[in-house]
Amino acid sequence: MLKQFGGIYSIKPWWQRRLKGIEDALVKRQVHPDYVTLSGVVFAGLAGIALYFSAHWSWLALVVAPLVIARIAANALDGLVARRTGKARPWGELYNEFSDRVADLLVLVGLALNPQVIVPLGWGVLVLVLLNSYLGTAAKAAGGKRQFGGLLAKADRMVYLALFSPFVAFFGAIVWNWLLVVFGIGILITIVQRFRWSYRDLNPAKDGQK
Repeated sequence: MLKQFGGIYSIKPWWQRRLKGIEDALVKRQVHPDYVTLSGVVFAGLAGIALYFSAHWSWLALVVAPLVIARIAANALDGLVARRTGKARPWGELYNEFSDRVADLLVLVGLALNPQVIVPLGWGVLVLVLLNSYLGTAAKAAGGKRQFGGLLAKADRMVYLALFSPFVAFFGAIVWNWLLVVFGIGILITIVQRFRWSYRDLNPAKDGQK
């Protein structure tokens, strides 16, 4: 499982095909891909606000699902639009990576600050998410492939957050803690996966001797 399962990232081409109509509309209207990236950050910020206030108004959890799905749609569309419009560039990659980390923070800080969430659990998951993301980019910086996949990568977290949110609407914000426990375990597994994949990628000859 650690070697083969890449999470929702493995169906990225299917997901991108579902967004073709929106992609075409953005290209036709000459929307700059940086604005698409920025929209993902805005959606994440709104989701973080809804996550925080779901402690007071549990129905707000129902707003989380469309916001986080919109976030991952924007994450997929910015690269597609950049390539279609000839605006793909190294700065765009840096801007996208940094914006993704900001979006992660906005979502997870909103959840960690929720009064019903166990404080060490909320902030601990946030640290693990940032470490996992850093490992993905560090692999590329070391000369290997950028690691996007794993059991609980960015898209997986957003999809599971969306699927779980209706339970909060019915049972209250205290149940966010159960999702965070699953997140913590899943991200630890993802970190191990990315280490293994990066090791094989950066040490192909040595790995082949085993």
